[in-house]
Formats: sequence, structure tokens, C-alpha cells
Amino acid sequence: MVEPAKITMGEWLHLWLDTVVRNGKRPRTYTTYRNVIDNHLVPKLGHIRVQQLQAQHIQSYYAGSELASSTLGQHHAVISAALKAATMQGVVPRNVATLVIGKPRLMGSQRDIRDKCWTAAEAQRFLAVTHEAGEQMQCFYHLALDTGARKAELCGLLWSEVDLDRGQVRITQQLISPVSLPVFGPTKGGIPRSITLMSQTIELLRRHKARQAETKLASGRSYSDFGLVFARDAWSADKLGWPLSPSSIGRKGFKALIEKAGVRQIVIHGLRHTSGSLLLMAGVSPYIVQARLGHASLSMTMSVYAHVLPASQQDAATRLSGVIYPTK
Repeated sequence: MVEPAKITMGEWLHLWLDTVVRNGKRPRTYTTYRNVIDNHLVPKLGHIRVQQLQAQHIQSYYAGSELASSTLGQHHAVISAALKAATMQGVVPRNVATLVIGKPRLMGSQRDIRDKCWTAAEAQRFLAVTHEAGEQMQCFYHLALDTGARKAELCGLLWSEVDLDRGQVRITQQLISPVSLPVFGPTKGGIPRSITLMSQTIELLRRHKARQAETKLASGRSYSDFGLVFARDAWSADKLGWPLSPSSIGRKGFKALIEKAGVRQIVIHGLRHTSGSLLLMAGVSPYIVQARLGHASLSMTMSVYAHVLPASQQDAATRLSGVIYPTK
């Protein structure tokens, strides 16, 4: 190991990643942290010696970034955790990340959440144009809005977990990495969940499954069948059947559909937020919403979607009034 006085932030982040995160976190978390470190933190902060790192360095990194506050909040969590480990091992005397003023929050404000999801009318307009993305992606977007599943969960969804007769899907895993050989792991919460689907989504899944079967038959041995619901069909001749890449979904194609629909720009994770918000606005029990989204607790569901509560409170008052003071 490099002497504590000489070790740079980049060296420490990689050391922490490989000795602490790899052994103590889920594979998906390790991959996420590695991407943050390699693509963002090392290029900007990696050259600074850990013992010379100051809160001002971290603040300058945030101030000069064009990333969303919630994304920088994730970066701050990584920096702070790595520096906390450095203090515990005597590499630095204190965690300077705790001294950052106005640090970005991992989860945005409720106003941020409202800006990251659509109204029912916007969702309708978006779904109305998804056919232009092709049958597979049309099905992907509908299923994302219907289930509120994370894109990595949809990329790892197996046909064996889809019951079209009962109209249900079971979310049991997520795609960790599509590179080299596909790697799958447990969901973020680690608990499988079953979700009942809308009839419109079921019909799209039936059509997509039939079309995928035709592709498999026509491709023969060139199709690598991993049993995935969503798989590469024409992106690369030697990658047919491989999982879609979560990082590539939601870029140009998604933005083009948003522009076509004339709705507000959101990231693809916003489909999950839209699903949760619309369910609560429709009067669905928060416990059911929690179960569909796979949140660890009800308090998490309600904290994320607190912006729905004012309307829910008004609806509750109206219903109570109807019971206590029924019209004659």
C-alpha cells in the first residue's frame, strides 16, 4: 500500500472500491460505484492527495458540474463513504466531505420529484406515440409505466417470470452487466415481487413474444437465447438475443418520443416515478404501491411521493363528508 501521505484520491477510491465495496455491497452497487469513480470522481479529484483534499475541492467539483442534484448527491455519498473509511484506517484525520456547505442531496426535493414524472394526460400522450419506437420498445415503455419497475429489472426480466394467462409478472432479478457475458443479480431490495398488469400491457406482451419467436426462428444459431423478455433484435448481428443495455435505453430514442408527444422531458427512471404517483392519485392503497415498486418500507414510498398527499387529503375529506353528511 502507498504511504498515507502520498496516496491520491484516485488511488484511495479504487482501493476502497476493491477492498470494502466489492466485499460488502451487492454487485449492482459495486458496478454503480465503479462507474461513478471511473467516469466522474477520478477525472476531477483523482490527482489530489487524500491528505490534502479539502471541502472546497469537493464543492468546486459540484459547482462546475452540469449533472442533476440527485446525481451529485449520489457522488457525494460515494466520496463521503470512501473518506469515512479513510478516517477509520488512519489515512486522514477527518472526513472533509462532512464539511461541504450546501451539499447536493441524494434524493431531490418533492418539487424535484414532481418535475421528474408526468401527469396522467402526459403519460397518455407519450404512450400514444411509442409505436414509432418499434414493437419491442413500445412494450418496454408500457411495461415500465405499468409496473414502475427499474430499467435494470426490465432488462433482466425473463419470460419464465411472465404469466400472460394470469396477467402477472414476477420481478426477481436485475441486469448487472451486459458486457462480456451477461451478469444478473438480485433486485435492489433483494425481495422478489409479483405485479398484476393492465390488459393493454398484456396484449402488447403477447404480440412482442410472438414477434420475438419469429426472430429466433429466422436467426437460428446466431440468436443467443437467454430467455429474456427484452433482447437485442437488430442492434448487432453477433449479439442477437443479448440483453439490452440499461445505459443506452432512454437516450436518443426516448427523447425523440418525448418530443413527438409534446410532453415534458424526463429521464427514463421518471416512468417509475410516474407510475407510483398516478397509482396514489388514483386512490390505490400506499401499501399496494409500496409492494409494486419494491420499496423497503411504506415510509420510503410516502416520502418519495409526498407531492400526491395534498390531493389525497382532499379526496379523503370529501369521502368522509359523504359518509357523515350524506346527501338526501
